[in-house]
Amino acid sequence: MTRENTRLPHKRAVVASSLAIILEWYDFSIFGFYAVVLSRLFFPFTDETTAVLSTFMVFALSFLFRPLGSIVISSLGDRFGRKNAFIITVVLMTFPTVLIGLLPTYESIGVAATVLLILLRILQALSVGGERSATLSLLAELAPPRFRGLYGSMSLFSTTAGILLASLVCGVVSSALTPEELLDWGWRVPFLLGAVSGVAVYFLRRVVRESGMFTELKEKGEVSKSPLVESVREHWKPVLVILAATIMFSVGFYLIFVYIITFATRFGGMTLTEILAINTANLAICTVLVPFSGYLSDRIGRKPAMIAGCAGELVAGLLLFKVFAGDDLNLKIAVQLFGGLMNVLFAGAFAAYMVESFPTRVRMSGISMGNVIGFSVFGGSAPLVASYLISRTGDVTSPGIYMAAGCAVSLVALLTVKETYRNELK
Repeated sequence: MTRENTRLPHKRAVVASSLAIILEWYDFSIFGFYAVVLSRLFFPFTDETTAVLSTFMVFALSFLFRPLGSIVISSLGDRFGRKNAFIITVVLMTFPTVLIGLLPTYESIGVAATVLLILLRILQALSVGGERSATLSLLAELAPPRFRGLYGSMSLFSTTAGILLASLVCGVVSSALTPEELLDWGWRVPFLLGAVSGVAVYFLRRVVRESGMFTELKEKGEVSKSPLVESVREHWKPVLVILAATIMFSVGFYLIFVYIITFATRFGGMTLTEILAINTANLAICTVLVPFSGYLSDRIGRKPAMIAGCAGELVAGLLLFKVFAGDDLNLKIAVQLFGGLMNVLFAGAFAAYMVESFPTRVRMSGISMGNVIGFSVFGGSAPLVASYLISRTGDVTSPGIYMAAGCAVSLVALLTVKETYRNELK
């Protein structure tokens, strides 16, 4: 086999997997960006504050179901392969996204619309729960040892790119339509576009080859029969560290780039179109820099990058909401970008660190137990907690204190870890 032929499957796998994740996270993220719109359409029987809280409760509830999807899909991935796990997530994401776009509102069918919205959001959560561990495992197992950070960061790059795409599409739709048109039918457009992504992703993932490390493990008959149990019993320390580190990563990201849209329109004197434009621009900058962050961790190590990013995010948390409650537009842009860059610095190294913390036979399950559960509990609930804190205390800067406290917990955990970037995958 020629060198060119041996390199082709890796390129196809990276491109196909990255595009698949972009489109999946586009589907999943629309809900967060249109929280204000959905609250008026599906929770009109309450006052504005309660309606927004209710919408973010659905947002958080969906994250609580991510561990279930993650546990099932990760276990299948460790037992039957990463590729099969990919295809399952595609099907589970595409159908509920399109159905949300077709869903009658509360005005048409009453509370049944609210219930159906919740159920469809849960199905989306089951899909996205298994995506992260499968993609990280596949890309890292394909990567040359010296570029594991770069390859692993492509999973997070694609996640952010998908969220960016959702922000862009929602921003374009919002700016092109009047508020009345947006509420009447325009909000459906981003969800219905998910149908195109589902078809494209399915066929792209059919060309992805199985991880060589997993195939070798399977041929030797060494595949774990109970990967979830084994990951917790024999690798509980990295599971706990990853869980704690994920607090900063998830809370920071969802407050900086998702909840901030609702906050800016309610307390920052900004229109939805204005904040979506700023959010999209800053998210685009951060997205482009994710692979560079992964590559940097291949040069200097995972631990320095993770600690620096976490410390910077703590500072950003103390500034973000105070600045956005003010009137200085340039300062708002700068502080959001700073927080996003700190998240990026952390994320590029964290992706590879998670992969390097577990052997192949339980890699997906180990990542699932730490990262996905952490994202589900802390990331999914972050907008809800932020809304609740403001409602309860009357202090619009209180979410920043919550964000900083989460960063402090993560920072303590990261100070205890050993460097892994020179380790060979087992």
